Parts: sequence; structure tokens; C-alpha cells
Amino acid sequence: MKSKQEIKSRVYKFYENNKDKGKKYVAAHFMAEGVPKATIYRHIESAATGKPLARKKGSGRKPKINTPKNRAKLTKMFNHRKGTSLRKAAKVFNCHHKTIWEILKTLKRPVLCYKRTKRPGRTPLQRLVARPKCRDLYRNYRNSDFIIDDESYFTLSNSSFTGNDSYYSNDRTQTPDTVKYIDVVKFEEKVLVWMAISPKGMSQIYIRPSGLAVNQEVYLNECIVKRLMPFIEKHYQKDKYVFWPDLASSHYANSVTNWLDDHKVPFVPKTLNPANVPEARAIEDWWAILKREVYKNGWAAKNVDQLRNRIMSCVKNIDVKVVQDLAASTHKRLDQIRRYGVK
Repeated sequence: MKSKQEIKSRVYKFYENNKDKGKKYVAAHFMAEGVPKATIYRHIESAATGKPLARKKGSGRKPKINTPKNRAKLTKMFNHRKGTSLRKAAKVFNCHHKTIWEILKTLKRPVLCYKRTKRPGRTPLQRLVARPKCRDLYRNYRNSDFIIDDESYFTLSNSSFTGNDSYYSNDRTQTPDTVKYIDVVKFEEKVLVWMAISPKGMSQIYIRPSGLAVNQEVYLNECIVKRLMPFIEKHYQKDKYVFWPDLASSHYANSVTNWLDDHKVPFVPKTLNPANVPEARAIEDWWAILKREVYKNGWAAKNVDQLRNRIMSCVKNIDVKVVQDLAASTHKRLDQIRRYGVK
């Protein structure tokens, strides 16, 4: 499609060459090409009255909102700020909120909208020591596979999970209450799930009802002895590895660390273990994948047994290569933190 300026230029030129044949002749010529009649006659009138082809700069309507002063004011109002909305600004300038957005986009340095990124709530000390500790982990165990374990809670419904917190309807009055409302229970039943992952795959999972604490005895007997050790014996007879637990008190209890030492299981010392760095531990991403599968399509459990069976089924159905690829990224994650630190 030809540009407006090109059409205007052609009308001007054609009119000058065929002025003696009349305006209707000129208009018919361009209407045959599909150019709107009003547009043609507007350009003919401009040519006939001697208006220049190019619009004189500054000859248009004077701006009322998009002035240098208001642009500076909008930049100050929005730049590097949160909680400011287009509609609030529109009320200040007495215009439509889309006008504000168009001005922000066309500034010399456009002020655009970005979604705020979540990050762990680290203390200044945790942020300070994360980089050197991740550097030591990377250097000390660069030739070993990391075996990472963790626990996570699963509720019966997880209605707040992304995708389960909304519904569609063409008539809300006809939508069933089970779809329309989220039944909020103050103390919803849940289960605790433990597992360990590595580039070789995943261990057997351990599911424990909520309210029963995972103390050092439970962690040692149910997690380490019954599930972690069989996984190590199956996959790491020859290959080098290191066990990386999180900093939960039960994980570094004397009974646990002594047992690991006695059975020659190398593990990350507590002094080298960085606190609150989920971006370095690939198992955090694994929990997100598993929960997305468990609660897919708004699924909810009626009881703990049904939830347990659902978790077991989803773990079996997810391709083990997903877990292996996640765990294999641990060295790369540590490398990123040792180079650039945490945010």
C-alpha cells in the first residue's frame, strides 16, 4: 500500500499536468486506483490554492498534553517508580490513559512497563557470603556430580496455584459454586514430600503427612538410609559425587553427619553451604514442575491418600531426562553466582 505522502505527491503532480481537464478528471483517475474520494479532493484543493507539498514544521495543532514540560513531569512521575498507574496520571493531566502511554513510549529514552521479579528475601550477610561460598562449591566439586535433596509441601487443592485461580464463563450466575468459589480452609491438610536428584536421575520419594516433623531420626532413617543410599549405590559405584543438603537443622545433626562420615558419603560441609540461594539448587525448579503436573487443570484431592497417589503417579509419568537436565545445570548455576553474585 502506497504511503500517504506518496499519494499526495502524485495527486499534486497529476493535477498540475492536467489542470485544464478539471478536478473531476483528476479525481476519477485516482478513485479508479482505490484512493478515497475525500482524500483526493483534499489534496486537489491544496494544490489549487498553492499550498506546498511538504507540511511546514510547526503548522499543525499545538499540543496541550505532549509538551516538553509535561514530558519531563511524566518522566519524573514514572521513571524508576512502582505503584504509579496510567489512569492515575491521566486524571492529573485530564486525558485518556492511552495518551499517557503513547507519550511514555515516544520519549527520547522511552519509559516502559516491566513486571517486578521475585527474589529470595536475603539478609545483607547472606547476600555477601553467597558469592564466595558458591565459588568454593564450584571449585571444590567441579569434577563431581551434585546430589541435591529437599522437601516441599503439597496441599489438597493449591487453589492459589497459577492457572487454578481463575475461571471462564459467559454467565456468572449459571457458574457452579465449585468453580466460582475457592473454599479457604484455615489449616488445610497437606503432605511433605522429600526426594533427591542428580544428573543420574532421582531417588525414591518419601511422603509424610503434615504435622509430623522431619527430625534428625526421621531424616536419617527414612530419607538417608532407606532412599538416598540405595540411589548412591545404584548410580555412583565409580563416578565422583557430593551430597548437597540444605541448611535445615536436622540435615546437619551430629547423628546424620556422623553416619555419612562412617559410610564415606562425601557431603558439603555446613561452613561451605550458602544459605538462601534457591537459584543455585535445581531441585527448586523441579518442585515447580511437579506441582504444575499435580494440580494441572484445576485438580484437587479429596483426602491425603488421594494426594499421595497423585504425586506418585506424576513423578512416574514425568520424563526422567527433565530431572537429569535440571540437576546437570548445577555447576552452571554456581558459576553464574560466583561470577556475578546474587540479586
